[in-house]
Amino acid sequence: MHAVCWDASMKALSLLLLLTGITCAEDMVTTEDIRSRRLANLVTLTQQHRDIWEESQSNPSLARVRSSVADLYTKPVTAEETQFVMLLMFHLYCWYRAILGGEVNVLEGLEQDVKSFFTRPIPHHVWNERKAFFDRDFRHFVDDILSK
Repeated sequence: MHAVCWDASMKALSLLLLLTGITCAEDMVTTEDIRSRRLANLVTLTQQHRDIWEESQSNPSLARVRSSVADLYTKPVTAEETQFVMLLMFHLYCWYRAILGGEVNVLEGLEQDVKSFFTRPIPHHVWNERKAFFDRDFRHFVDDILSK
């Protein structure tokens, strides 16, 4: 009788250890998948960032976007400048959503970068004119940074 109970107990323990091992293995795969996905997301966002800024550097008509002294009264913002700033705004929005979703880590200099860019005359103008295209949380995120 004791042998039967012992045998049943060993089988139950073996099953428990097997299931625990499977669960741990699944957790390891999931953790590894998450790391891989996060790295892939970071690489993609970094490539997009590089591509956007390369466009800015190679296109002379976008030089004023980077200027901290662009005079919008004598030369209003062009459609091309607006489109470029909107592209950067949507790129920042992707970063923001990826950070909130845990897909990438917060960059240490993100707030400084946002403030540095959006306080320049053209980006500031386009942000104020077009921020309604974004959700309230994102608008609040950017506006909070700009108010510091």
